[in-house]
Amino acid sequence: MRALFGLVLAVSSAAPAQSKDNKPATPPPSGWTTPQTVPSASGRTPAPAAATPTAAPPVAPKVDDALPLPTPGAEQPQLDLSLLKDTSLCVFPFVKESAAGSLDKKYLEAIQKTFFDVAKDSPLLKDAVLLGESTTRCEPHDAACVSSVGKMAHCQNVLVGSSAAKGNGFVLSVRIFEVGKQRVLPNSEVEQVLETDRQSDVQAWAEGQACRALQVKCAGRIYVDADRRDMAIYIDNRLAPRSFKNPEAIAVEPGVHAARVAVGQRTSLEKKVAVRRGGFSETVFARQTEKGGLPLTLASDLHGARPDPSVDVKEGKWTKPVGYTLMGAAALALGVGVFEGQHSNSLISDAEANYRRNGVYLGSDISNLNSAKSAATIANVLIVSSLVLAATGGVLAFAF
Repeated sequence: MRALFGLVLAVSSAAPAQSKDNKPATPPPSGWTTPQTVPSASGRTPAPAAATPTAAPPVAPKVDDALPLPTPGAEQPQLDLSLLKDTSLCVFPFVKESAAGSLDKKYLEAIQKTFFDVAKDSPLLKDAVLLGESTTRCEPHDAACVSSVGKMAHCQNVLVGSSAAKGNGFVLSVRIFEVGKQRVLPNSEVEQVLETDRQSDVQAWAEGQACRALQVKCAGRIYVDADRRDMAIYIDNRLAPRSFKNPEAIAVEPGVHAARVAVGQRTSLEKKVAVRRGGFSETVFARQTEKGGLPLTLASDLHGARPDPSVDVKEGKWTKPVGYTLMGAAALALGVGVFEGQHSNSLISDAEANYRRNGVYLGSDISNLNSAKSAATIANVLIVSSLVLAATGGVLAFAF
């Protein structure tokens, strides 16, 4: 479903209503707005699409041919593109279902532009029409209304999307309507939460979705500055190969990735980094503190500075804590031994007093004498053990 979402948004940004074989798109009826230009990233409007064949489209820079790390978990299911192949698609104006205002608008424009950039490298679609702001308003789930709009614009399918703010991110909802059948195209409806409000993260995530959906080979790099050879680098919980160059450049698909490092059984917290197609993430610095911590710091947080180098872990001597532990055990054994000794003396005194009074040991007196003997034995063992433990603990704590 995520792959289909990438596909339909990709074609929604292909604002020039122009087929890949130079067939002009069917003009919409009077009163419709069908933009023939695509705004640039700077906000300026370039020349109409029909006048641009003389200028070759920019090609994304190649990082290299290294294969990116596989995505974690089960692989994405392959999208059946036959449902949309060689069909016309109208892209309905996105419905803003929240009161976030311009933040929503900028967010959606960034996604559309990002998907459009990837769509230019895909030969899958015949043509697409971006319906203008003057389009009749419909609820995003109203199949009859949306299909009537598509019919008037001579489109076989209509894409409708909406966005709503949620927490520190957004919920995207996208579906495609079949105009002839006035229904949602099977398996074309998707909703997903993107837990970020940073536009760079939004664009990287959208680019990754578009590359997978449109079957465009895309790769970027994550920079990790790990200055110790014993640091293992994990991207999305997958062990990354190390070249032991600094920084490491790890090939990944575009998107928002989680990076962390580990040394033995110690591990850092994760850092989220955005990676664009053919580009590099900001550098993630990994360092080790003297207490064994492994903090990760983004270059943007350092404002041009560099973190201090890693240091060796300072481990305290084991002899002192062990010595103090033994001395504590000696004190405990001595206390119990003294108690048992006093208990033994008390039992003997009671038995002797009864003998002087009765002239004979009663059964209870004999039992007390046996218990006194056992208590005396325990007391002697504990007192001797406490002396040995105290001596050993003192040597470990103070002599080393």
